[in-house]
Amino acid sequence: MTGGRARRPVDLSRLYPAPMRERWGEELAEELAREVRASGWRAWPGLLAAIADLWLHPAVWPAEHRAERRDRAAVLAVAVALATGFVGTLAAEQGARQTAAPGGAWAAPLDQVLLLAGLALVTPLPRRDLAALRALLATAAHRLTAPALAGAGLVALVHSAAGSALAATDYRFAAVACWWTVLAVGGWQTCRTVASPAGRLALATPHPTRLRLGLGALTAAGVLAGAALLVTWTAGHATVAAVGGILLVLLTWPLAATLRDLRQSGN
Repeated sequence: MTGGRARRPVDLSRLYPAPMRERWGEELAEELAREVRASGWRAWPGLLAAIADLWLHPAVWPAEHRAERRDRAAVLAVAVALATGFVGTLAAEQGARQTAAPGGAWAAPLDQVLLLAGLALVTPLPRRDLAALRALLATAAHRLTAPALAGAGLVALVHSAAGSALAATDYRFAAVACWWTVLAVGGWQTCRTVASPAGRLALATPHPTRLRLGLGALTAAGVLAGAALLVTWTAGHATVAAVGGILLVLLTWPLAATLRDLRQSGN
């Protein structure tokens, strides 16, 4: 008899989206445990990659009705739209501007139009239900108050005498990092609010045509912005343009995949 306790296997099923755990919870956990026992650590990279890929395909998750899949696709589209704007603005702030690319003067305005149009098309519209809207506003206030206060505090600091002194020190990089972190957290909490139970009750499911047009516009915006930044980089500008361009192009992949999933599922 050994004195140590038997090590419990890691339950990888917890990493799967909630709808899949609810539909195949025990069966999924047992199947993953068998695969890990059979292949050991060599199974982990493939399993983790498959799980990550599933998170980018909300339209194929189990659902009771088609509108639920469109709701998930809309939340993903909003998240990618915010991420696209975040990456593009961050790259521009670091000196990588689309207008620096040959013939790129037209790219930035067109990209902004596509991004805003796509975001407007995929964003669920509010229902005529005051009680549900009040619940949604309460959820938004709970989740967005902290990042809003932090952002306001950073803005006040930058425009104060202390902020002027801070700009002359190495701590300015920490302040900039905090600012972009606050923006990222705000975007994340916005998506969580839209996807929350209060959001599902207060916001109407986007019409399939509107959702597809929005996904197409956001995909075009990401490709255009990413290509312009990559051309900027090849023209000899900041290396950050290459990083931003690659990230923007990669962000279009879940949009295109979701658009394909919606077509295949008849949504």
